[in-house]
Amino acid sequence: MNAAAGAKPRHFPIVDVDVHHNFKNRSDLFPYMSRFNAERFSEYGFGVQSSTAFNGGKLGRRIDIIDENDPPPADIGPVAYDVDDTRARLLDHYGIELALLTGGPGQLASAMMDADFGSAICRAFNDFSIEHWLEKDSRFRLALHINSQDPAGAVAEIERVGSHPAVCAVMLGCGAPRPFGNRFYHPIYEACVRNGLAVAMHFGGEGAGLNPPPSAAGYPSYYIEHRQLRPSFYMVHVSSFVFEGVFDKFPSLKIGMLEGGFAWLAPLMWKMDLDWKGLRRQTPWVERLPSEYVKEHIRFATQPMEEPDNPEALKHIIDWIDGGRTLMFATDYPHWDWDDPTMTLAGYPDDLRRRIFAENALDTFGLELPSMSKAA
Repeated sequence: MNAAAGAKPRHFPIVDVDVHHNFKNRSDLFPYMSRFNAERFSEYGFGVQSSTAFNGGKLGRRIDIIDENDPPPADIGPVAYDVDDTRARLLDHYGIELALLTGGPGQLASAMMDADFGSAICRAFNDFSIEHWLEKDSRFRLALHINSQDPAGAVAEIERVGSHPAVCAVMLGCGAPRPFGNRFYHPIYEACVRNGLAVAMHFGGEGAGLNPPPSAAGYPSYYIEHRQLRPSFYMVHVSSFVFEGVFDKFPSLKIGMLEGGFAWLAPLMWKMDLDWKGLRRQTPWVERLPSEYVKEHIRFATQPMEEPDNPEALKHIIDWIDGGRTLMFATDYPHWDWDDPTMTLAGYPDDLRRRIFAENALDTFGLELPSMSKAA
């Protein structure tokens, strides 16, 4: 296995829980749609605008090939979202054994007013992903895209392809009209448990379509402001999962929260525990400290990792959240701020890195390393 220049040898596998993939052109999905839906998607697309404003970086594929004097390309997405490129520049180069594919249209599809059309787009993308990504490399795993605002359609999609051996999760975008602990979504979690699937959550869709604004003060002007809001998206859903009793109702359900950082988690758990002691009569089904539910059921991706000026502060944060148990490694490839696995948590003990780089993800998503399969 190749490694980045100057990288220190490692003694553990890598499971990357956030690798973005996508279609290159709308027409890629046409073969998986009815003629009516294909014509509609061709002409109108999603019909809702992304809420993330202008993303001020370059996709990873172009970092080392673009000339700053060149005119901007019309569309760099097709260049980056390429299965051969991802395999060569990420999986092969860094020796990554498993990669969870998390890109796709689910966040915007879930913000569409037409629930049937949104579900049809997710269904088409899942079939596209299976044929054009999963079948091209056995190291890929897939988080199914569903329309979270169409629970019946979501359950049908989970039952349709949830048993595929490379499908290990169902994707939820943080943007939604109601927090994800709400009983409206419980049929989705029941289907996940029935099919042995985890939930993967990713920011996206906030403020788009039928979703409310991304903040209590409305819409930010710039993408850099939007990035600062991400912890608030996740905090709402963490609290909702715990206090609405999702884990009491579905005790085997696991959730991976991706691309939201993790430094915010410690004060949230502290506050939830304190408030629960005074207000527990409102939610009598919550029988343990909220932080215990979080540590048992929810995992958080390392990217984008908060980096304090004092490196010792990061060690304290990881200790506060029991990071050896709650963190999972992610690159966020191919986005402009994706993390190099040879640099992530460099200098930390190997036993901690082994849990974060592989073991926690294997447990959360019910995965098995290829080397384990061969040994068996």
